[in-house]
Amino acid sequence: MRVSLRLLRYFTATAETGSTTAAAKQLNVSQPSISVAIRELESLFDDTLFTRETGAKMTLTRFGVRKLAEARQLLNAAASFEADDSGDAASGEVQIGVFSTIAPVYLPALLRIARTRFPDLSIRFVEGDLVQLEEGLRSSHIELALMYDVGLPADIERECLAELKPYALVPAASKLAKKAGKLSLHELAKEPLILIDLPHSREFLMAPFWQCGLAPEVRYRATSLELVRSMVAHGLGVSLLITQSEPVSSSTGAIERPIREETIRQPLVIARPARASRTNASELVAQCMRDAVNEAMSARAGHTRRRSRAQNVPR
Repeated sequence: MRVSLRLLRYFTATAETGSTTAAAKQLNVSQPSISVAIRELESLFDDTLFTRETGAKMTLTRFGVRKLAEARQLLNAAASFEADDSGDAASGEVQIGVFSTIAPVYLPALLRIARTRFPDLSIRFVEGDLVQLEEGLRSSHIELALMYDVGLPADIERECLAELKPYALVPAASKLAKKAGKLSLHELAKEPLILIDLPHSREFLMAPFWQCGLAPEVRYRATSLELVRSMVAHGLGVSLLITQSEPVSSSTGAIERPIREETIRQPLVIARPARASRTNASELVAQCMRDAVNEAMSARAGHTRRRSRAQNVPR
């Protein structure tokens, strides 16, 4: 017996919906057809793909998790083959992931660029923290991700788009905002700290303080960049951030200031599973990612130069 695309579709639908009944409804086939396909695959592999729980719930075994990632890669490759056969690589669907704190900065531009260039290309995205995106890449639930490289393992390829340096965010009415020049981490550590509380991110943002032997008081923790900015604007503390804001921010009560110390930089990357096949559609989306990041970086650099010139105008 050979594995067919039909069997792979039935298997992945069952894994994603959690039951053969839901998978049958999604694919518009009979429930017994799904059950037979699962049994055929398990017989072929001589191993179980699912554990059957009460209420007809299907949960992947460890072996099933590995086979699901392989099945998704094969289905993505088949979709790419069909698109190439029709002569239209700029069609179909691509699943991407975006780190939740950078999504507001880069994702809208990415979607706009892709829609303008490739109107027949559908992009489905998920937001997540760094751990969730890494798991999504490993399981092939997403084909590529725009995220930070905070110790990504060797089985995840990465293409560096930019290296971002931490900066301080302080209340506009504070003494720190009125000081000339760059701020020192020693000055920042004396203030209550508002920390981005996401896996890996929290440790990375505390690392510059630890490198200087500092232990600031973490007064508040938040998972949303917008919430951090709002809290700083209300004078509740200061923050150390990586993600660049939009050139024109609505949070006028918060001021961004560069850091005096030379700290570790954060690579912004396109991440992919190392051994996964690359579809033409995913390559087009990757180029849109590059252009969206370049557009945002250029806009921010221009805004910074204009602000610097305005501050240096004699009064």
